[in-house]
Amino acid sequence: MPWHRSMFLLLVCVLACTKSAPTSSPETEPAPAEPVPEPAASAPAPAPQPTLAPAKATGPSAEELAAEGLKPAEREPDVRYVPTPHDVVLKMLELGRIKKTDVVYDLGCGDGRIVVAAAKKFGVKAFGYDIDPVRVREARKNVKDNGVENLVAIEQADIFKLDLSKANVVMLYLLPQLNVQLIPQLQKLKPGSRIVSHAFDMQGTKPDKQITMTSTESQAEHEIYLWTAPLKLEK
Repeated sequence: MPWHRSMFLLLVCVLACTKSAPTSSPETEPAPAEPVPEPAASAPAPAPQPTLAPAKATGPSAEELAAEGLKPAEREPDVRYVPTPHDVVLKMLELGRIKKTDVVYDLGCGDGRIVVAAAKKFGVKAFGYDIDPVRVREARKNVKDNGVENLVAIEQADIFKLDLSKANVVMLYLLPQLNVQLIPQLQKLKPGSRIVSHAFDMQGTKPDKQITMTSTESQAEHEIYLWTAPLKLEK
């Protein structure tokens, strides 16, 4: 047999063997997928709370404030403003057992939502106080927009210099140490006056009541405290 014919037959055999050989490993069954656990029901988030005020932001000029009977704050606000959810406001007013003959004070009134709600729901006289002129402007607009100018007044003032003796109900959403700082003023309230605080206790005093509610607005839990004058000081 000629040598080239032998080489040809050898090449055909090599190709046939290569074609018939397996080119991949045997198939294996995939491992079963691990079950994915169902997510656990989440608890209500903690309510946002006031914090120490940040560095002063740029606001209206002294001339703009003066045109509205306001002035730059004599010192920085004590806390960063965090609004109370509206349903918590209503619960605070309910806990305060407000009557139409009452006078309501809100110390650190923010946008004025508490005093506006008190006037609209109970027809009471209400006063909101804030040291921040930006908040005072916002609260006065809120009062006007809700048509309660005949019942509500918003004043720029340092709450730690106020005479609270004319109030029957005092509303608070401050920090714990600021509540304590107010005790000497709160002790001058008429007997039977109510003090309601959102979120924070008043160390050194015993509240008459404490409730926890979940706000449908914030989806968070909120603590509310009630005291009745004269304050019950802890020994």
